[in-house]
Amino acid sequence: MQQLKASWWFVACFAAVYGQKWTQIQGALKHVSASVNYIWGVNSADQIWMCRNPCSAANWTQIPGSLKQVDAGDMEAWGVNSNDDIYKRNVDGSGSWTQLPGKLKHVSASGNGYIWGVNSNDDIFKCKKPCTGEWELVPGKLKQIDGGYDYVYGVNSNNDIYTLPVDGSGSWRLIPGKLKHVTASGTHSIFGTAPDDSIWRCKKPCIGEWEGIDGSLMQCDATINGLFGVNSANNIWRSALGL
Repeated sequence: MQQLKASWWFVACFAAVYGQKWTQIQGALKHVSASVNYIWGVNSADQIWMCRNPCSAANWTQIPGSLKQVDAGDMEAWGVNSNDDIYKRNVDGSGSWTQLPGKLKHVSASGNGYIWGVNSNDDIFKCKKPCTGEWELVPGKLKQIDGGYDYVYGVNSNNDIYTLPVDGSGSWRLIPGKLKHVTASGTHSIFGTAPDDSIWRCKKPCIGEWEGIDGSLMQCDATINGLFGVNSANNIWRSALGL
């Protein structure tokens, strides 16, 4: 972490490290996503799991299908499979999967009014909710993206961090720092994980005042009542950090 923090000081970021209590949730996932009422995730075999908050081992329900990444919004869960096909279903797990036109390697359902995603070429797309596949190409290149209430945030292949109004207007703004994964769905902060799995937060709209959080995660997702993440061993963790 020290090498990362030193590089961020070089770009004039202010960072502080905050102690944090983490609670482990039984199970194993490679990717996790949180909405207000439901936790979704996929494991190393691309099996899909859902858990109602507050989540415990006994609450996990396997959802039919196979996805490499999933994202839970307020009303729908969206995901992509190993072929980059796009699917959605009700966030409570009811109904069945509906396939959407297009190809994405990563999709975000948490944006206010919009679905966002990136494809295998790092091209960026948005679709106005309720999305039925009318994807609009947005200028830029990102490997991962996440929508919030006012802004969408993403990271590129160089781990540079960018933000744009969630409706796609305006131009991308570079935020100092380096992250490999970012989440914009916290109420007051964005969160992210760095290349060394250290965890960071920044008060919205974020101009680069990153605060380090104790712990180590390879991916995380925030909601109004918790920060969820998975580490390199696929362990699942939750924090009640003020968001």
